[in-house]
Amino acid sequence: MKKYDAQLIRNVCLVAHSGVGKTSLMEAFSFTSKGTSRLGKVSQGTSIFDNRPDERERKITISMAAGFCEWKSAKINFLDTPGFLDFSGDVRAAMRVVESAIVTVDAVSGLQVGTECVMREVASQNRPFMFLINGMDRENARFEATLSVLRETYGNAVAPAQLPIGEGSKFKGVIDLVTMEAFEYAREGAGLKKKIDFPADLREVANNMRILLMEAVAETDEQLMNIYFDKGELSPEEMKRGLAKGVAERQIHPVFSTSALLNVGTDLFLDAVVDYCPPASTRTEVTVREGKNEKKVACAVTGPLLAFVFKTVSEEHIGEFNIVRVWSGKLATGAEVQNTVQNLVEKPGNMYFPRGHERVDTTEICAGDIGALLKLKGTHTNGTLADRGSTNIFPPTPYATPLVSVAIHSKNKGDEDKIAVGISKLHEEDPTFTFKYQPDIKQEVLSGMGDIHLDVLLDSLKRRFKVEVDRAPTRISYRETITKPVRYVEYTHKKQSGGAGQYAKIAIDVEPLPRGTGYEFVDKIVGGVIDQPFRPAVDKGVHAKLESGILAGYPVVDVRVILVDGKTHPVDSKDIAFQVAGREAFKLAVEKASPILLEPIVDLKVTVPDKYTGDVMGDLSSRRGKIGGIDPDGHLQTISVRVPEAEIQTYTQALRSITQGRGFFTKAFSHYDPMPAELAKKVIESAKKPADEPAV
Repeated sequence: MKKYDAQLIRNVCLVAHSGVGKTSLMEAFSFTSKGTSRLGKVSQGTSIFDNRPDERERKITISMAAGFCEWKSAKINFLDTPGFLDFSGDVRAAMRVVESAIVTVDAVSGLQVGTECVMREVASQNRPFMFLINGMDRENARFEATLSVLRETYGNAVAPAQLPIGEGSKFKGVIDLVTMEAFEYAREGAGLKKKIDFPADLREVANNMRILLMEAVAETDEQLMNIYFDKGELSPEEMKRGLAKGVAERQIHPVFSTSALLNVGTDLFLDAVVDYCPPASTRTEVTVREGKNEKKVACAVTGPLLAFVFKTVSEEHIGEFNIVRVWSGKLATGAEVQNTVQNLVEKPGNMYFPRGHERVDTTEICAGDIGALLKLKGTHTNGTLADRGSTNIFPPTPYATPLVSVAIHSKNKGDEDKIAVGISKLHEEDPTFTFKYQPDIKQEVLSGMGDIHLDVLLDSLKRRFKVEVDRAPTRISYRETITKPVRYVEYTHKKQSGGAGQYAKIAIDVEPLPRGTGYEFVDKIVGGVIDQPFRPAVDKGVHAKLESGILAGYPVVDVRVILVDGKTHPVDSKDIAFQVAGREAFKLAVEKASPILLEPIVDLKVTVPDKYTGDVMGDLSSRRGKIGGIDPDGHLQTISVRVPEAEIQTYTQALRSITQGRGFFTKAFSHYDPMPAELAKKVIESAKKPADEPAV
């Protein structure tokens, strides 16, 4: 295939609620541009963009897919991102490497919660965007009603660029409101328009909508505004120029209509992407890190190599490959390049332009373009590739904190290593989850963005790495502390029966410290009542008991231990003896110091539509939440609240139920607070049950 200058490349991300038809649109774009020989169907399992077995089973996009088409004189790179919120990390990663977004809206359901959520990502990264109302062939499809909701939500910058001819089973084409031409299409045909006489019954509606479009375009440019005032209208050429400028500057968001399944309106929309979406060349510089400092690097095909790996994918028949955006210079096969994150040398062998699971081989990927590299040695998601000797690094994509956790352990003895290997490989592809052993609760915890995310991860572990796990609820990471000081607690450790003896005598004070301070050991021994080499052993023994706890087996925190007195035996005193004495003295002292349980408190930010605010606040209060404030943002309210972690173990499902799926939240650890006595009693009693009984 031909090589494209960055001025002729369009990098576009498709974002929407799950099930709106983004993947079907990718199929339609590929087929209409003659990149594929047939129109694949998600419902029939023939889509080239749903590569994973779990995607075909679930009929949803789980992992970002890349595709491209050559249209007119340009190359359009499309990134198909998941619509299910559990996999929104791919949306964030994709938005970093594109110049614009296509926000796909369902013609029947209108603006859905998933679309609202991804729109916040589009806004946070300041990307231009256009709307595409898809599914105009479906029963109850409503273009004008959907357009009205978009304008109510996002303002008058949202303007129709097309009007569908018919809706539902009568949908057969579109009217271009820029040129005021009408086109119809063959159902499930080649996706190419046929000009027809302008439908008389749509003339008035089309004229009114064209006025909305002209007004929106005129407001983006003072010169166009003057022309509009003087002449009362804009020419098609002036409107196209204004649309391109307005879209690039985020001043206008034109609305188009299609049916991806019937391949109706596809070619006109591809025209719009080429005409109105900003080219790759508009990104003239990018921010990188060099050591601890940030700097700007110019984007130029003649400059030094700088490429960012924004997605690692593993496919059954291909193996692992990395999808990259080249910002400067070019990647060429056989050339040695530096992975500046891992500080290793890579030598790309095979590279290609991906179209789902199909690919077009190439020998180079130039600045502004997106391509894929096969089987690099140690480069994965968030990797930076540069010329040898470079120290420039792209900051990793900042993913949201995982919201849902589950404890896992292998079903079959001896599979622990397999789990570790499998999880490590999955994390190279999907950095949005975490997996770690938490010693305080003695569980290996897998944390993801939602229940479906965890299901997919464990299914992948089973399918790809042949290892199965059992799940269990995660325990809460409680802490123990004391509430009053205790003075001069003595303990003597004596072991005289057989062999060498052991002897240690100590006396300690304990006192509470401010919350969050941790642990402090103070040696106040005067004279030589305890030999200096044995005093650290007391601290070591206390440490052992700190970790195992006194009340319920949770770590003890925020306590100062003061070694004040003791005695050493000239023969039998040993390091181990003073460790035992330290451990047992500390246990006695804590028991006398009115110990309590501390529970972890998290900061929640819960964003919901206005009408659900009262119900959500009531639910949070019932979970012992303390409301900190409410911040309005259009028709949404963000509630800030601090709530015990134990109360939000199943909050994802609860919030979804209360808000009909329209609410979402973020969370972060805040601090530890004393636990109410009646609740603490249940936790302590549960901890004392035999191992085969269920714990709290």
